[in-house]
Amino acid sequence: MHKILSLILVMGVSLFNPLNTHTFAQEKPPKATSVLNQLEKDSHGTMNVKWNPNVNTPSLITGKLSLPSKHSPEWIARGFLNKLRTLYGLQNLSRDLKAVKVEKKTNVIRVHFQHLLFQIPVWKDQLIVEMSSDGVIRKVEGTIHPNLERQLFHRPMHAAISEKQAIRRAKGLIPRELAKEPEVESYYLPTRPGTPLVYAVKLQYVTPDKTTLTLIHSLTGRIIEIQVL
Repeated sequence: MHKILSLILVMGVSLFNPLNTHTFAQEKPPKATSVLNQLEKDSHGTMNVKWNPNVNTPSLITGKLSLPSKHSPEWIARGFLNKLRTLYGLQNLSRDLKAVKVEKKTNVIRVHFQHLLFQIPVWKDQLIVEMSSDGVIRKVEGTIHPNLERQLFHRPMHAAISEKQAIRRAKGLIPRELAKEPEVESYYLPTRPGTPLVYAVKLQYVTPDKTTLTLIHSLTGRIIEIQVL
């Protein structure tokens, strides 16, 4: 009888512990668990989390995640993300996340944030905060590589080659006519060891009619990847 009661108690804890129903990683930093527990409480049991095991931060959070607000969408989104900054391994929201776009559609508002590292964008690192027209946040989606400053020992990288040199590397040895001027942007590439500083060079050709995006290491000048867009 004692064993049966113990089994019932264990099953009860499992059924009524809301965090056990969510699809995030089992091993999380203690601070992340604390933030998730508080968010679960604030959402009154509506929160769901999908965890990205590759970077150990959430890729999707849904639910009734905040109270209504009449503030601007960016103000609402940034204030909410500031509460979650340790969850994403971010230190200073005003420095680490830049609002790049606000989309307003019928009853839905989306605020797009770009992850910055030493004031330079992190390649494909972004968060999109979605809210209803009353300012209630319903979804946070995206990818953030956490604590990149630590990987670089809190020191920014500096390019050894110029943008013009990067363009020449992207063009290669065969000259071809371009349809427009090359586009060059600097990024930190978190998917490579050492989080290198790279140039992303976009070239649009006349013949053949195609557009390429080339990632070039800003220190060595080595071509890391070429994509045909």
